[in-house]
Amino acid sequence: MSLKKCSQVEIDAADPFKNDVLDRKANIKILTQFITSYEQSIVLCIDAGWGQGKTTFIKMWQQYLKNQDIPTIYFNAWESDYTDDALIALIGEIGLSIQELVGEDKTTAEKIIGRIYKLVANFTKAAAPTIANLGIKAASGGLISADEISTAFGNLSESLVKEQITQYEESRKTLGSFKEALSELARCYADGDAHKPLVIFIDELDRCRPNFAIEVLEKAKHLFNVDNIVFVLATDKTQLGHSIRAVYGQGLDVNGYLRRFIDFDYLLPILNESNFIDKLLQKFSLDKHLESNTACLTVPVLKYMIGLYKLTLREQEALCNILNIVARTNNQFKKDDYYLLCFLIVLKLKFPDLYNNLNKNNINNFVDKALKNINSQYSTYIEIDISGYYFEFLELILLTVVRPDPSFSNEEIIDKYVREYEFDDTKKQKLIKSLPMLGQYRANIHTLLCIKQAIEISTSFKLDNAAT
Repeated sequence: MSLKKCSQVEIDAADPFKNDVLDRKANIKILTQFITSYEQSIVLCIDAGWGQGKTTFIKMWQQYLKNQDIPTIYFNAWESDYTDDALIALIGEIGLSIQELVGEDKTTAEKIIGRIYKLVANFTKAAAPTIANLGIKAASGGLISADEISTAFGNLSESLVKEQITQYEESRKTLGSFKEALSELARCYADGDAHKPLVIFIDELDRCRPNFAIEVLEKAKHLFNVDNIVFVLATDKTQLGHSIRAVYGQGLDVNGYLRRFIDFDYLLPILNESNFIDKLLQKFSLDKHLESNTACLTVPVLKYMIGLYKLTLREQEALCNILNIVARTNNQFKKDDYYLLCFLIVLKLKFPDLYNNLNKNNINNFVDKALKNINSQYSTYIEIDISGYYFEFLELILLTVVRPDPSFSNEEIIDKYVREYEFDDTKKQKLIKSLPMLGQYRANIHTLLCIKQAIEISTSFKLDNAAT
C-alpha cells in the first residue's frame, strides 16, 4: 500500500538510452550525423507539443554527444527569464560550463571568456539619453528663454546623432571581436578539432516571457552566428508562436518570422508511446496493484483511453499520479469501478469543463455529454482494436447510471441509445458484443460522485512528476 511518485527519467552516463522507452536512439543518431555535417552555424528546432518529452530527449542527446567527445552546453531559458538580458544569461551559462573543462583547454577558455565578458559590456551599455530629457536638464540648468532652448535642442540633436554614429561604429567592431572570441572558445571546447561543433541546447523557450523568448532567438541567431556553433532549440513552435504574436500582434506571419532565426525544424516523433505507460505503471507499482485489485481489463482499457484521447506523456504522468493515490487510499470501490475512475481522470485532464459538470443535480446532462464526447473521440481514432469494444463497454456502464427503468433489460437500453443517437447497425452490434464484458456490474449516481470526490482529494497532493 506504499505510495510512490514518478521521478525524472534517469540518463545513464555510460548508456544514455538505457531507460529509453520511446525508441529515441535512432532519432538522436540521425540528428547527430546531421549537425556534425555542417561547419557553419545552424539553429535546429526540436518541435513537439507540451508534455511530449522534449527535455528528456535533449538530455539523452546531450549525454550521447558527450560520449562522442562533442562539447555541449545546456541552457534552460525558462529558469533564466527572470533576468532582463538574454545575452547575459547565455554568456553566464557558457561561463559556468567552462568548469567542466580540464587542463590547458580550461585555462585557455577562462582567458577567452574574460575577453568575452568585456565585449559583452559594450553591448549592454545604457542607452543614450533622449533629446527630450537633455532638453529638460538644459532648461533646469538656466536656459529659460525659447531661443536658448531651441538652440540647445539643435546642438544636442547634432551631438546626439554624432554620438550614436560613433556608438554604432564601435558596436560593429565589438561584434566582430565578440564573434572571433566565440569562435576561439568553440575550438577550445572541441579540443582544437574543427569538425566538432559546440552544441548549445536551449530548453523551455516556449514557457518564457514573450519578450525574453524573442530576445533569446535574436541573440542566438545574430550574435552567435559563428562557425562550429550549433543551437538546438527544444520548444513547442505553436506555443512559441502565441508568445511572438503577443508582442507583434495577432496578424503576424509567425512562420515567416521564425524562419529568420531557425534554419531547420525537426518534428519529434513518438515512436513507441505504449511503452511509456507500461513504464509508468511499473514505476508506480501500479501494474501489480491493478492486476490483483481490479478487473482484468482495467489496464487494456486504460491504454485504450490514452490512445483515444491522445494523452501527452506528461498527461499520462498526471493520470498515473492521480490513479496511484486513489487506488491506494480508497478501498470502497468495486473492481469494475476502475473503468469509470480511469475515464473520469481522463476527462479531468482533457475536458475539465465536462468533468466539472458532474454533480448530483446534473447527472443526466453529464452522462449525455460524456457519451457524446466518447463518440466524438471514437470517430477520429484510427487504430481501433475491433476485438475489444472497450468504449462500447464504457458507454454501457454510463447508460446503466441513467437507465430509464430498473426493469429495462440491457438490450432495451441499447435499443433506446441507438435510436436516440441515430447510430447505425454496426454500432449497435458492437454494443451488443460488449455486453459480456458488463456482466452484472451496475454503476449509479453515488458511484460517479464518490469517484469524483476521490479524484479531487488526490489532486490536493503535490507530487514532483517531471519525468518528461
